[in-house]
Amino acid sequence: MGQNHVRVLFHSEEAKLVAVADAHEEALRKVAEKYKVTGYADYKEMLLREDLDAVTIAVPTSLHKEVALAALSQGKHVLLEKPIAASEEDGKEIIKAAEEQKVTLMIGHIERFNPAIAELKRRLLLGQLGDIYKIDVQRIGPFPHRVTDVGVIIDLSVHDLDIISYLTGAEPIHLYAEKQQRLHPTQEDLVTALVKYDNGMLAVLNINYLSPTKIRQLQIFGKKGMFSVDYLNQELYFYENTSFSSDTWESVTEGEMKKIIIPKKEPLVAELQEFLSCIREKRAPLVTGGEALKIVSIANSLLHATHEQKIVRFDSHEKN
Repeated sequence: MGQNHVRVLFHSEEAKLVAVADAHEEALRKVAEKYKVTGYADYKEMLLREDLDAVTIAVPTSLHKEVALAALSQGKHVLLEKPIAASEEDGKEIIKAAEEQKVTLMIGHIERFNPAIAELKRRLLLGQLGDIYKIDVQRIGPFPHRVTDVGVIIDLSVHDLDIISYLTGAEPIHLYAEKQQRLHPTQEDLVTALVKYDNGMLAVLNINYLSPTKIRQLQIFGKKGMFSVDYLNQELYFYENTSFSSDTWESVTEGEMKKIIIPKKEPLVAELQEFLSCIREKRAPLVTGGEALKIVSIANSLLHATHEQKIVRFDSHEKN
């Protein structure tokens, strides 16, 4: 992912790419040569030697706290890849450091910048789906050998937990999850989860590293029908239910299916543009540290549920 950040920033008209750091010697050499920038094997040396305004951090989750605090302590604006950290405690330290330095901290929950999600959010705000009662998520694909420090819950489910929160504004009241470990050396590589939210909505997450094909989909169901998102192709469809009125939900009848035409854009380009705009305009980013911290809390509750094999309740929101 770091190489994608380098590519986008190199071509950006809003920022100048100055230097890159990578502990992997061969990867560092190739990137530095390709983009004609200074390369450092030690990110700390880069921070000391270069006059940087901002940095983007794309390192293993286990290193997020260490690298982010090093950059923030020197007053750098930081775009930190998701999740903010593996633990809430580490995430809180990162947020505190950014607040003390009065710099921008943005977390790279990239799916918020997918054009299909942006358009879906707009249509939900217009009430085009009505009361939402269910969300189904499928995020599966082949095993990524680059990910060794965390499993699918911290690495992948945070995407969908964040999008559910972003689209609906709902908060979980309880959840349950089951996991498997087939290929990952130390962590879960499959999880199926059920989450109930404070608006009565249910979300089912089917996430794994064990599929021979990559699928990234979300279906969101409401009184007026269903929206279906294909993240990979940036496509949005609406399946209409014709059996409803403003006050009652009489039945479910298959209506028209509409493909919504959306101008496509690389989500990372939009994400980095947002980061740079926030720095210039001195405003809060679309994904704040606080929002990202809440998602880590939910993800860790999923982990807890799989370990204990029991329902985890969020007492402050439990209604039933």
